[in-house]
Amino acid sequence: MNTKIRSRTAFPRVLEDTLYQAYQEGKRSVDFLLLFPVKDTEREIIISQVKAHAIVLDAKWRFGTVLFTAYIRY
Repeated sequence: MNTKIRSRTAFPRVLEDTLYQAYQEGKRSVDFLLLFPVKDTEREIIISQVKAHAIVLDAKWRFGTVLFTAYIRY
């Protein structure tokens, strides 16, 4: 499952909705493409926000870019 997030303000809502949908559909992971600038200092904050969700097993940046994957817990 792939999701684009177009703005920083939409990030929390889109993240939660997408994770819930992936869990309901039995997906093992979700790729997120952030279409807004992310500073190096914000990278860990974003990953910790993702990992804060109970259904997320792990989350990792891919290729050192604005693309990250969240792995769903079952």
